Amino acid sequence: MVLLDLFLIFFKIGLVGFGGGYAIITMIQKELTGLGWISTQEFGNMAVISQMTPGPIAVNAATYVGYRVGGFWGSLLATVGVSLPSFFLVILVAHFILKFKESKIVDSCMKGIRPVTVAFIASAAIFFAYESFVNLALPLWINPGAFAIFVLAILAAVFLKMDTILIIILSAVAGLIIL
Repeated sequence: MVLLDLFLIFFKIGLVGFGGGYAIITMIQKELTGLGWISTQEFGNMAVISQMTPGPIAVNAATYVGYRVGGFWGSLLATVGVSLPSFFLVILVAHFILKFKESKIVDSCMKGIRPVTVAFIASAAIFFAYESFVNLALPLWINPGAFAIFVLAILAAVFLKMDTILIIILSAVAGLIIL
């Protein structure tokens, strides 16, 4: 039964996950922690690791949680479940794209979906900010070391155009030193 649950949960995530990885992080977190398959802290760690490995975060999350909950078959079924909707959607869209390319209805629908995608991404950013900066033993207390790493990483990415991998490595070193 767990294997079927893994497939169905991740199929649902893949089916309604508009906007890609960051936009569906909150949905993945609610589904997985709600079922007790993973804690909020474990989810935060898994999401960070998923960002450092190749591939979409939803696929990485499905593979990780699937393996944790159901071993090899759980990993396989969760990964297939999250990937199948996109596979069929791309085939469907490719078939109809020329027909509806100039449709005002489709254009209006897409314009309506875009703000929701931004909201989902903002929701994920808030989740990670809370997991990264707030000392859970002292609620609403901002960890100054973690916040400093955050600010320096943004400055390095935006203004210095530093390589992402270098920022991650430097952040890990800074974490070892100050956290």
